[in-house]
Amino acid sequence: MPVLPKLFGDRRGPARSPAPLGDNDDLSFLLSREPRKIDQRAAKRFCAGRRVLVTGAGGTIGSELSRQIAAFGPSQLTLVDNAEYALYRILLEMAEIGVDDVVTSSLTDVCRREHLRRVFERTRPDIVVHAAAYKHVPLLEANRCAGALTNCYGTKLVFDTAIEFGAETVVFVSSDKAVNPTSFMGATKRIAELYAQAQDVAQTETRFVTVRFGNVLASSGSVAPLFRRQIQSGGPVTVTDPDIKRYFMTTREAVQLVLQAASLDNVENPILTHDGRIFVLDMGDPVKILDLAKRMIEAYGLKPGEDIEIKFTGLRPGEKLFEEVFLDTDKLVKTGADGVLLASPAMIDLPLLAPRLDDVIEYAQSADQNALDEAVHHLVPEFRVGKSKDSRASHRSGQ
Repeated sequence: MPVLPKLFGDRRGPARSPAPLGDNDDLSFLLSREPRKIDQRAAKRFCAGRRVLVTGAGGTIGSELSRQIAAFGPSQLTLVDNAEYALYRILLEMAEIGVDDVVTSSLTDVCRREHLRRVFERTRPDIVVHAAAYKHVPLLEANRCAGALTNCYGTKLVFDTAIEFGAETVVFVSSDKAVNPTSFMGATKRIAELYAQAQDVAQTETRFVTVRFGNVLASSGSVAPLFRRQIQSGGPVTVTDPDIKRYFMTTREAVQLVLQAASLDNVENPILTHDGRIFVLDMGDPVKILDLAKRMIEAYGLKPGEDIEIKFTGLRPGEKLFEEVFLDTDKLVKTGADGVLLASPAMIDLPLLAPRLDDVIEYAQSADQNALDEAVHHLVPEFRVGKSKDSRASHRSGQ
């Protein structure tokens, strides 16, 4: 390991100078494009004076959603999370920016039906933004029952409760990993999308808006914070494969586009009807993770491969070389909003979907992983247990 006293200091004492990239630094320079400048007037009209509830409000996406929605002047903003410290931090921010008079909070697990119902009964939200999810691909490969409980059962409970209490709009934050999923996490997000699509078509009281996008720079569990820690420790920086690519957005940009998609009016825009279509955010070209690692190393004034070693570790369980945000069979439609498109993925009608989803939930609750895998595959046929072992070959052969 190289000796880097200027950046990392003597290990026996404090560093002599701070590292160039702090935890809160803007990492948009890592993108191969300029972040979008997004007109937020429609999003402001959508949120202003409304009662809004955000699940997963303490997470990377949830907390940025909370900040931006708070700035738009809601009459009430309810922050829901099951992580005590994460909820505490975002509540502290709300107090610091002086909006705590309209903010309420609930330390609630979305998988607890009665707890969730009491939150909705008390707050009666007009808009529900569902960002709560387990998202770490390798962790969910090893903890499938927990992943299905939160991502499928918890999502179903949030959607059902929103309909029960008359929410006007439910915004579901999905992932590009739901497209042709090789990972269990991606399969659970696709199941959640299917339920949102089915509910959007089955009833007209509550509009369901599903928004799908890729990786967010600086989010918990993403590569940028990992690379930062590895560089500050003197290396090596670990990349799974020299060819791996991902779509990236800044957190702010992703949330602005999510709110823009949600605010598109189906009266002014006739294509936005209750037909189960999914919004896809335009994230530009995918970025090579290897290139991103090199840019981060160079941002510290160091040379990749000389001052900091780059080590290839192999694709992890469930990991793809390249992510997709839509299938070739999807017909993308422009929405009139820059950076927001509509896709028309296959869907399952609610009467057919409901019993299959019940099977997924039952096996997740009973911790029967083998039966759970079969039930998930039944709903999402493109997901196959063990498929991830062949993800490189499958991708290159177009499978």
